[in-house]
Amino acid sequence: MSVRINKLLADLGISSRRGADLLISAGKVKINGRKAKLGEKVDLNKDKLVVNGELINPAILQKLEGGANYEYWLLNKPPAVISAVSDPDQRQTVTHYLKNKTQTRLYPVGRLDYESEGLLLMTNDGELTHRLTHPQYEVEKEYLVDATGIFSQSKIARLEKGVLLAGRKAKADRVELLKKDGRNLQLKFILHEGRKREVRRLCARVGWEVTRLVRVRLGNIELANLEPGTVRKLTEAEIRELKASVKLV
Repeated sequence: MSVRINKLLADLGISSRRGADLLISAGKVKINGRKAKLGEKVDLNKDKLVVNGELINPAILQKLEGGANYEYWLLNKPPAVISAVSDPDQRQTVTHYLKNKTQTRLYPVGRLDYESEGLLLMTNDGELTHRLTHPQYEVEKEYLVDATGIFSQSKIARLEKGVLLAGRKAKADRVELLKKDGRNLQLKFILHEGRKREVRRLCARVGWEVTRLVRVRLGNIELANLEPGTVRKLTEAEIRELKASVKLV
């Protein structure tokens, strides 16, 4: 069975179809040792596929012959864990927590900083990943933030209006003070963007130093009482609602 490369990479959860075409154009996809071409197909039983220098397990390709089998998992990521499938420095990655749960190769939906913790979706559904992480679909992300600094309502107003980060405007959809004890603050942030270390950088712009950051919600998916370092499968109802929120039904 032969499948177009961009569809295959989306089915594997590596990227969206458009993202796959960009990888192909950049020469980062190889079939049997040569650079792939846009629109080219892969024989799932015969061809060797390499993406970003990593060989895709042939057994995984053969499993796709009957159609993509998507999985959706929720992880409560602990701090000091990399939101990636591998790490050149041999630090622990989020895939460690799924080793005994599934044989399917799963990828994190977006990222949480090394120091940050909380809700992280893991899936092999590339198109859903693309939509959940694209600002166009305005999927809300909610964070609980412990920080130190001087609090004022004007700082919240500034963050909600927008500040410049590396020359680009960034803002929180909503910031709420939950608790204040002197200079110790607990805040709730809601954003729909997911730029690198965005919450930490927003806080720094108003003089707050983040001491702990936990993502507790992504769209309709809530962390709730899931223990750190544990995972669970999303329910069918959660998956349907999540897909509907990004017009994938």
